[in-house]
Amino acid sequence: MAKLKLSNWFNSNSSSTSDAEPKKSNRRSFSLAVSLRGNKDAETNGSATTSAKSLSGAAVEPQSTSRMIELAKKITQDTEKLEAYMKDNNLPMPSFDVDSPAGFPKLPNEINQSRKNIINATKELGLLAHGPRESVRWAIWEFLDVLALQAVNHYGIAKLFPADSTITFTELQSKTTLDPTNLARLVRVAMTNGIFREPSPGVLAHTAASRVLAEDEDLQAWVGFNGEDIFPSAAHVLDALKADPEATSLTRAGFQHAFGTVDKEPMFVTFGKDPNRARRMGKAMVSLTGGEGYEPAYFVDTEIGGYDLSDIDASGGTFVDIGGSHGFISVDLAKKYKNIKFVVQDLPKTVDSAPKPISEDSQVAERITLVAHDFFTEQVTKDADVYYFRWIIHNYSTPYAVKILKNLIPALKPGARIIINDHCLLEPGQEDPWDERVMRRMDLVMLTLLNAQERSEAEFKALFKAADEGFVFKGVQRAKGCRMSVIEAVWKPDEVKKLEAVVVPAVVAETTAPVVEQAVVTDAAATAQDKDVIPEASSEPAAAAGEVKTEEGK
Repeated sequence: MAKLKLSNWFNSNSSSTSDAEPKKSNRRSFSLAVSLRGNKDAETNGSATTSAKSLSGAAVEPQSTSRMIELAKKITQDTEKLEAYMKDNNLPMPSFDVDSPAGFPKLPNEINQSRKNIINATKELGLLAHGPRESVRWAIWEFLDVLALQAVNHYGIAKLFPADSTITFTELQSKTTLDPTNLARLVRVAMTNGIFREPSPGVLAHTAASRVLAEDEDLQAWVGFNGEDIFPSAAHVLDALKADPEATSLTRAGFQHAFGTVDKEPMFVTFGKDPNRARRMGKAMVSLTGGEGYEPAYFVDTEIGGYDLSDIDASGGTFVDIGGSHGFISVDLAKKYKNIKFVVQDLPKTVDSAPKPISEDSQVAERITLVAHDFFTEQVTKDADVYYFRWIIHNYSTPYAVKILKNLIPALKPGARIIINDHCLLEPGQEDPWDERVMRRMDLVMLTLLNAQERSEAEFKALFKAADEGFVFKGVQRAKGCRMSVIEAVWKPDEVKKLEAVVVPAVVAETTAPVVEQAVVTDAAATAQDKDVIPEASSEPAAAAGEVKTEEGK
């Protein structure tokens, strides 16, 4: 399964931990955001807006029935559509029963959209039914659900009795260090979220959710990382923001305030000193990237909207996967594209721990090279066609992200592509509500752990501009069903046009020259070969190319 490339977090280096970057490099382009919002407000300034709004913020056309009835009908219609598909294809219906599947199979886009509609409409209907005051009152208590799940996972309670059996609280307590009262109260809060059930007083049984928690080690790691590393850190984000309002430092985030490492070390250095903690986070990232909307196929498979590298493949070009861990993306790409050469870069410990061979397919393995490299130093792989960052740039605030991009410049040839594979935030209300909730929560996770951020298209564009004017922003694309976007810039594309303007006429002139002249060139080449020198006729294209390289160097 894919591993998120956060392995570079587990080693320190002087350049990546420095806070010497100018403090005026703010995390977000506030002026741009205010400008965009101001334009939006101006469009409706002075006009009364009476139409209802959905949870996403989108206007809802006035109906003779209430929004609640509209949502209830929507839930019914989409649930019937989902159930009909499941029955027609002999698929088990979701339930809380212990033998229920851990998740849905791959669904057609239309059916999966119905499933999303159910999730979103149910959330909105619930908020309306509670009313604003009660919704806010109890929303703040969601951290207590986290507390219960944190404890259930920490003590491995789901693993203490078989999935197809029951256990009394008394017997369960004997298998833990928890006292009977605290064990019962924690488990019973988890039950309110479908984790375990109590078929008779004092007797505990599994549900599908508790069974999955018992069996899925990556999910256990995900809950552990979130519950024992992010959860305590989140409680200290206010402390961090009060002490350092700009919040761009890697050593002054909520994480450092929670664990006593303010101004001492970034989170990834702390984890590098604790192999068990680092291993848990690595497995947690495996769980995340295996989840819906994050599958590598969304980048690799062009049939579902992935990024097309066929032109790079045709030219036998080079793809550099920066911070690429053990190269799972490159392996998948190499299976699809038979001529591209891949360079996977990460810190020495990660490179040394990579599988050998990196793929059982020799044709794939021979085209993938692993290189130890720290992206806070100058890029070592020169003149590649693509430099790719997956789940990297969102780990860093603007000063650090700009430095990462600047370090590419000495290696770049005109036309080189820089591809960032991260979330790209849309304006509020433009995203599917569930996806927006996930992505904006991820944004706060980045703030909590690293004083980092998810970015909008405008912020990515500004990032490249801050790094160098030579980066020409090409925009953002995103496969349907995927939460991650492909953000692309090209290095000095105009230089490519200049090169083509010089080289193409020279090639045309050579191919259309009279036969006699071609014979002269051939003779000159033969004479030169004898004298071990380069004939003038062969050196002209080289000189032209040299001029372009000089321009690039400027």
